Amino acid sequence: MAVTEDPWLTWPEDFPPGTKRPGGGGGPARPERWYMRRELHLAIGILVAILTVFLAGQRATAGARATLDSRLVQGGADADAGLIAIESEQLSAARAVAFTQGVATALAADDGPALNRLVTPLQANSTVPMIDIVQPDGRVLLAVRAKGAPAPVASRKGLRALKLALSGIHSSRGGRFSEVVIYRSGPTLLTISPIVLGSKPVGAVLAMTPLADVLGRLSQETGVELTTYDTIGDPIATSAVFNPKPLSSDVAQTLMGGGAIVTRYNWADHREKLGRLIVDHQPDAVLGVSLEDDSNVTGRWVSIDVAIGLICTALILATYWARVVLARRRFE
Repeated sequence: MAVTEDPWLTWPEDFPPGTKRPGGGGGPARPERWYMRRELHLAIGILVAILTVFLAGQRATAGARATLDSRLVQGGADADAGLIAIESEQLSAARAVAFTQGVATALAADDGPALNRLVTPLQANSTVPMIDIVQPDGRVLLAVRAKGAPAPVASRKGLRALKLALSGIHSSRGGRFSEVVIYRSGPTLLTISPIVLGSKPVGAVLAMTPLADVLGRLSQETGVELTTYDTIGDPIATSAVFNPKPLSSDVAQTLMGGGAIVTRYNWADHREKLGRLIVDHQPDAVLGVSLEDDSNVTGRWVSIDVAIGLICTALILATYWARVVLARRRFE
């Protein structure tokens, strides 16, 4: 320990600038360099800590959002695959009715009771909630409904699918196909098959499921919220708990034409991926797949965790530094 005329001036830093230090050889004290100032080092440390917290939160947010986008894209692909399974179920039911012995004869003879005895057991053994037997002019001769299905109607006159089915009995698919149609009861997934007696079509069988029920089933299977939009962008059915926002007609037409997937926020923080709904190997509507976006919450919690970690590290280092300085002073 240095001995001075002022005993309280014990350490070199206690001497004011410009004074001689004991054992220092005399002369003024060297001025402190700007880059050695403690204030500068403290400011840089705080700035680095803030940037670290911010960048960690941003990377966590981006990672969580990328995971969500991948889940939405996969959900859309799974929904299209599930729709194929539902089409297959409806086609199986329609074929079973069309090829059951006696159905064509009863339809040609306008024999409703006979049709009822033949068709009702087939519908009960299938997963299809709605089956209509219609004549070539569109009159519904028999309508079989599962519990909770929309009420029957008297006529399907003007249905484009009926005309196509009856005129396509000699095509490679025998006039059988599926599409989305919009009835007064709501949008419906329709599978139609002509009923032929000999070589003459005497009517058709319509196997149908409300589109809202289709989306509800697919939503449960895929774990995402599904919405369908028509070709002008208006929502026609959804499994979500909110009312989806319409699309612009340009976006809907672009997607129907095979445009790239579009991403938007449909309602609040629900992120949605938009693509084509494929029915019977053809684009028939726009499909929206959405989920709530919690990536900001993930990023916020990561930022908080990083900030807590930096604060704890700084406290540990400060405690260690204080112990080293006190030990050095005791030794000197």
